[in-house]
Amino acid sequence: MARMNLWRRIAFILAGSVCAHAAEPLASVRAIRSLSAEERELSLPVRLDVVVTFYHEAWGVLFVHDGGDGICVGVPEAMRPQVPFKPGTKLHVEGAAGAGEFLPVVLPSKLESRGTAELPEYQRVSAEELFVPAMDCHPVEVRGIVRGTSFSDESLVVDLQADGWMLKTVVSQRETLAQLPWQLVGRRVRVRGIAGTHFNDQRQMSGRLLYVADVESLVLDEESKPVGDVPLARVDGLLRVDSPLRQRVRVRGVVTHVSDGSGIYLRGEGGSMFVQTAQQVAVRRGDEVEAEGYPLITPFRPSLSAIDVKKTGEAETPRPIAMHAAQTRNSREQCELVTLDGDFVEMMHGREGASVVCRSEGQVFEAVLANGRLPEMDAGMKLRLAGVCEFSTTHPLVIPRNATGFRIYLRDADDVTVLARGPWWTESRARWMLGGLLLLAMAVGAWALTLQMVVRSQSSVIRQQAEQQAKLEERQRIASDLHDTLEQELVGVNMLLDTTAIRLNGSHAQADEPLSLARKLLRRAREESRSTIRELRSVTLEQRGLPAALDELLRPLATAGGAKFEVKVSGSPERLAGTLETHLLRIAQEAVANAAQHAAARHITISLGYADDTVGVEVRDDGHGFDVSTPVQAGHFGLGGMKERADKIGGQLRIKSMPGAGTVVTVSAPAQPLKRPAISTTP
Repeated sequence: MARMNLWRRIAFILAGSVCAHAAEPLASVRAIRSLSAEERELSLPVRLDVVVTFYHEAWGVLFVHDGGDGICVGVPEAMRPQVPFKPGTKLHVEGAAGAGEFLPVVLPSKLESRGTAELPEYQRVSAEELFVPAMDCHPVEVRGIVRGTSFSDESLVVDLQADGWMLKTVVSQRETLAQLPWQLVGRRVRVRGIAGTHFNDQRQMSGRLLYVADVESLVLDEESKPVGDVPLARVDGLLRVDSPLRQRVRVRGVVTHVSDGSGIYLRGEGGSMFVQTAQQVAVRRGDEVEAEGYPLITPFRPSLSAIDVKKTGEAETPRPIAMHAAQTRNSREQCELVTLDGDFVEMMHGREGASVVCRSEGQVFEAVLANGRLPEMDAGMKLRLAGVCEFSTTHPLVIPRNATGFRIYLRDADDVTVLARGPWWTESRARWMLGGLLLLAMAVGAWALTLQMVVRSQSSVIRQQAEQQAKLEERQRIASDLHDTLEQELVGVNMLLDTTAIRLNGSHAQADEPLSLARKLLRRAREESRSTIRELRSVTLEQRGLPAALDELLRPLATAGGAKFEVKVSGSPERLAGTLETHLLRIAQEAVANAAQHAAARHITISLGYADDTVGVEVRDDGHGFDVSTPVQAGHFGLGGMKERADKIGGQLRIKSMPGAGTVVTVSAPAQPLKRPAISTTP
């Protein structure tokens, strides 16, 4: 059944998406608000003619009304006008209906101003009616008492108490106002605005607020009362049992901390307190001030919602009071400038500033620096912190001795002093050290295994090379013996037969035929012996030439050591004298062997160049290299052997190398074309 319902829903969505373009656009806000959960996902087209009721230019939040209902339009940054929309602006909106996070919203593709129109009627509601979820986006009017003001996120926030319900009203305001009109704090007002909603990710309402177009939308709802002498109160004298309701008072003190857009902390007679104000206050730490306003009931200690704050003088910067984290909290520490020592645990940087988590006397607390950054710290550092203390609690009875935690509000980075550096051997460093040792052990094991494999490989290469060298030497010895004995004897026999043929000069006809046959057989035997000698010397070199011999014979030598091997040929290759090719091959072989076995080269390149009168071989590697000025050690004959071979062919040997820069071995010699003797066909 569940699978069938799933397929039905998929079919419904697909069908709706196909029909979305063909359907008539939704032309009323009520039709959009009435969409079902499935229909909200279809991005159905919308075409509305509406009136602007509220616009927050910094957030792009636009509320509109079509005479029947209100809805929110999410204005993307690219479509936000240079001149903000004003309430009463008539708009033509085209776009699509979006699912929204509480009610459906309009996602516009076109916003066109078409003059002005009358605003809809603001419905007078009680606080209880205002909190009905369906009131979202509706224009409403509600009565209440202004309890405080603050400035946050390019908005003026006015705290309103309506029939016991606390409500925040938001006014789009890029800059704080120099003075609130009519001295609203503590006065009854009527507020006209658009009902907004706090919600969670399950489309549930979690709070209510009012979006207000401007401060003029807060209208006094009572006659102005003459203000007589405002009594001067001690900090610890506010909201005592004999205090009248909504009593306007004055307090005096010295500023200990200024919280931009929120208020000031001051230390006065009887303790410290927070004075809430959203106005620009031209005071700083150490100034003597007088604040006038209405007491507010706030946790642990009353605060003051100020109507006016004025500077009366200057004093010394207040000194922090020592605080002990493990002691029972008392009311004198709330909002007080305190100092305490603690151990650094961790630091966090967020949108609103830096936060340092510390531990003192077994208590973990947080020190916050708003709109600032702190230097990096190491775990275990001992810090001395200075700042304003505020309590927190999870106990239902909110009294100072039930405080379960506290927070320190730092004034600037100088409020953090490093008393002692943390121990070098920390848990984090221990983990890094153990990890490093583990990696080192793994690397050593891998290196030993690799070295063992390399030794085996090199031993195999050396063994194969020794066997190959022994075979080559044996073949050379046999070839030399054949050349020095059989070849010479065949030459001598051939000379005797030639002499005999000359002396007979055809005088013995019967001997001419066997003599001619003997001479032919002798020439055949000489050709066979020469071919055998060539095969013994180098099969590849004799049959395929020097380029092929360099590639075929030297590539295994290079690649056995793990190097990449390449042979480049320039010019017009031609066969050269056997001795010349053999010596060039052996010089190149020695250079490649040195690069692969001793220099640990990764790339070896042989360049063979043919010119008109010369031939050259260059062997280049990227191995360790060596100092060519250093004398050759006793017992090493490689370089000397290459020099001797170069001298035998009348060539020049040049070796260029530096430690760490590889080696280039170059040999050039006069070209000696291979002469193939013609076989005589005459006696």
